[in-house]
Amino acid sequence: MPSRPMRGKYLGFVAHEIKNPLATALWSCDLLKRMEPADRAGARAEKMIDVSLRALRRMRRLVDDFFTIERILEHGYELKRENVGLKDLVEPAMHALAEKDGVSTESWVLELDEVSTVGDVEMLRRAVRLLLEHMARASPAPRLSISGRADAESPALHIRAEAAPKPLIPPAPEERASGDPTGGVLGFELATHILASQGGRVEERDGGLWLVFPRA
Repeated sequence: MPSRPMRGKYLGFVAHEIKNPLATALWSCDLLKRMEPADRAGARAEKMIDVSLRALRRMRRLVDDFFTIERILEHGYELKRENVGLKDLVEPAMHALAEKDGVSTESWVLELDEVSTVGDVEMLRRAVRLLLEHMARASPAPRLSISGRADAESPALHIRAEAAPKPLIPPAPEERASGDPTGGVLGFELATHILASQGGRVEERDGGLWLVFPRA
């Protein structure tokens, strides 16, 4: 389990990351307040509102991911233990990426055996979604292949991308350049903590990410 200093790094990183979107949201709201009432219904005001919403969503994601990591590390969740097929983890995660984040998934190739794992289904889906999002980041039109099978009797997913992020496993958040416009910079860390809390892990293997899950 990471030490308190490591958790402090997460907190310091998030505090640093939210400064710019917070300033953007405050500046936009201040500008809107100083506009004439008639101008607040115009195109400029709409642009300010959109800018504010993007900044607030970025902050919300950073804070939510941070506190989810904290709760996992402190065993603050009552995690369920349910059987679930790998297909039932991947397909809802892909659907959420397409519907909520606008990621094109039509060209993705799935080869999923009828293999099951056990764990908290919603948390595992969240981890899979975050890792799919990570693998799709390197291209505006990502093409992923996702295969699922039993690896040495443990269920596993192998995720490869035609244009993969480099490095495949990112460095620690505090070692990366700041200013991720989506606020998703803690996503990979959160996914690995979710899998670890369920008895799984993430590895780099054969040019892709290997997600190993506990046996059902």
